[in-house]
Amino acid sequence: MKINISWMLSLSILFLGLTSCHDELDQEPYSSISPETFYKNEAEARLALAAVYSDIASDALYGSLLSMNFTNGTDEAVYNRTNVNWSVALYMNNSSTVNIENAWMTLYKGINSANYFLARVKDSEIEEGIKAKLLAEAHFLRAFYYFDLVRLWGDVPLRKQPITEGSAANNIAKTPASEVYEFIIEDLTFAYKNLANPTGGTAQYGHASRTAAHALLARVYMTMAGKPLEHQDAYQLAINHCDSVINTGYHQLLPSYKQVFLNEIEDKNDDTEVIFEIQFGNLRPQGLREDGRIGNLNGVAIALPKADANGNLNPYAYAFHYPTITMIEKFDSSIDNRYEWNIANWKVDNKGKVIILKDTNKTNWYPGKFRRVDKVDNGDGTFGYKILETGDIDKNFTGINYPYLRYSDILLMKAEALNELAKTGEAILYLNMVRNRAGLGDIAASLVATQDDFFNELMDERMREFCFEGIRKHDLIRWGRLLTNMKILEQDMINYGIERSSWAYRQCDNVEEKHNLLPIPLKEVTINQLLDQSELWSGLD
Repeated sequence: MKINISWMLSLSILFLGLTSCHDELDQEPYSSISPETFYKNEAEARLALAAVYSDIASDALYGSLLSMNFTNGTDEAVYNRTNVNWSVALYMNNSSTVNIENAWMTLYKGINSANYFLARVKDSEIEEGIKAKLLAEAHFLRAFYYFDLVRLWGDVPLRKQPITEGSAANNIAKTPASEVYEFIIEDLTFAYKNLANPTGGTAQYGHASRTAAHALLARVYMTMAGKPLEHQDAYQLAINHCDSVINTGYHQLLPSYKQVFLNEIEDKNDDTEVIFEIQFGNLRPQGLREDGRIGNLNGVAIALPKADANGNLNPYAYAFHYPTITMIEKFDSSIDNRYEWNIANWKVDNKGKVIILKDTNKTNWYPGKFRRVDKVDNGDGTFGYKILETGDIDKNFTGINYPYLRYSDILLMKAEALNELAKTGEAILYLNMVRNRAGLGDIAASLVATQDDFFNELMDERMREFCFEGIRKHDLIRWGRLLTNMKILEQDMINYGIERSSWAYRQCDNVEEKHNLLPIPLKEVTINQLLDQSELWSGLD
């Protein structure tokens, strides 16, 4: 979804009413143009649709919380500050945690915007073919928001209509997660039947496409097949939707793994591999607030001064993540071409010097995937740097895009589902496709001789391929492996010699079964008379 200056206009006139239960949020979407008369033509509808997209890129969702904070704290990455600001990543959150409330509110805000759009555009006089595509995008987006709600919180209130009367809308009971998933499936089914095929970088680049709906359905079914629902029939349905993406012949693995992320960093439109991405065009100098922190909070550490000698603004990166020793050791660093791009053993100091970090302390290295700058070999044993990020540079906010669905995930989801259906021989082909792009040979038959062997290899392969892309924690939870893998991380750190008193162990020490879900925000439970706290958190918060 392309963030551009037109959003400045759309946000000034559109219905951004929230569905939270707070009094100040219990209102109809407001505008300087009457909602009853808006949506009368395609241009107005597209302006409204931009507002439905907009919440995805907010700080409370994929600008920061859902892309980094909430998905940190696994065997892949560790929050590296001694404070507890990222309490979800440290498993120190509770129902009063502000970030949890913000994410909940913003997801329902996006849903309410989608509901309002669907209700108004459905009865508009827009040409039917165009209308169907616009509605399909809104159905996709509503499913997108609900998918995060249900996999983060489990049973949640299912709001199908826009809120028009705050007091009546406040009290709504939770819907079982299985029913929420069915609603998501209905939305995405409408979406793929009516959306356009991928656009190849045309004006609609970044919008939901038919293959994006199929890809998201595949992820939905894989989640349903796992814990806690364990719908075994969902594996075949996931395969079907993976095949719908594969059989178009449009999406492919790019020859270079590195190029996938250079495209994201340099804002290059290429949907060959990235099926759906969240785009952050940095327009703060023009007065448009955006909250993309990709590369700033999860990139290589950069301590450059605000501007260079010529007055050009420099990028900065706090680098709140360290890769874990568990993840680093999963790579064959000598041949896997993902290793050097994903794992950075360097940083840039406040004098612009590239510091190479010691091999004896790998636990202080950085994620390299979304780097704002790259190191350059000076040819004399030293390194300089070059700025990769394009557009206006801001210290704290970036224009780096975020890949939400990639073709390699389609291949590995299909491989996993085939293996779960006892078709391991067929699954190996798709695993090898991802391995081969990384410079690795076909997997040795002895390593995938059984279903369990294949699954263990697939767990590692998904870590190597998708590290720092917000996927690992969701994977561990649906596999029922969150606590188990945190114990493995704990032992790996002990074996590596990290002092047991170190802050690095907090996520291992704090994680409990209840952390497979987030607690429903206390304010919501207090105000909504029909809303009970999640069973895992009831009485434990």
